[in-house]
Amino acid sequence: MSKHQSVTAGSSAETEIYATNECVKFLLELSQLMDFLQVRDIFMSGTTTIYNDNEACVQWSKSTTLKGLRHIQMKENHVRENIVSSSVTVQHVDGSVNLADLFTKEMKDIVHFVELRDLFMQPRPLT
Repeated sequence: MSKHQSVTAGSSAETEIYATNECVKFLLELSQLMDFLQVRDIFMSGTTTIYNDNEACVQWSKSTTLKGLRHIQMKENHVRENIVSSSVTVQHVDGSVNLADLFTKEMKDIVHFVELRDLFMQPRPLT
């Protein structure tokens, strides 16, 4: 999802932190909706894993803040708070196999696009 940011990110790590924070806020809303519908245990049991291909963002989420990222606003701490409460976990995924790149990056390398597409797509079962 795209969202207008009220501040300009100074680095790609900062951008990823803002995006991960928005993801956690969305997951919280989704969790509350599932609770209201009494189906949370069916669809969202346990800890939700968020994959991110930015190592600095992953390290920041685990409270090992890098020196250049100390200025991140306190309101961006939904991520850390939800990691502590075991609602979410943030793990690193290598950029070469990051399926989200199909939706967020311009694919100039057709070979990379085909590899990602093949990871994402499943063959139809024979009937």
